[in-house]
This record gives sequence, C-alpha cells and structure tokens, in this order.
Amino acid sequence: MLRLSLDGKGLYATDSLFSSWDNQFYPDLKQSGSTLVQIDCNTEAGGLEINPNFLIDFGQSPNGPGRAHENG
Repeated sequence: MLRLSLDGKGLYATDSLFSSWDNQFYPDLKQSGSTLVQIDCNTEAGGLEINPNFLIDFGQSPNGPGRAHENG
C-alpha cells in the first residue's frame, strides 16, 4: 500500500494491503506483522530517499503482530 502525504513530501509504503488479500498472498504477515516506511520526496530538486528515522515494525506491537493497511 502506498499513500502520498497531502503536501506531497512524504510517501508512506507498507507491505500490507487488505487482510483478505494478505491472508491469501502473504500468509506469513499474520504471524510476523507488517512494516511501514516513509520515503521523503524532494519536490524541489527531485529524488526520493527512505527516511532512516521512520520505520514502524507492526510485528513488535504490544498486543501481538499487526498489519498496517488502509482502514478508510
């Protein structure tokens, strides 16, 4: 799943889409959890760079492994 921020400067990417799709195509995500990263978009000079300070590991969630996907 990809989501561009409203200002166009942050692109968020996760390895999860919808639970039903994840269960079919990526069944290991249920046990391991998914991850979310931020990609910084340089809107003036061009280019993309992964933000090394932004990584969310939903496998380490306090209530067990989770999946990051669109909820609405």
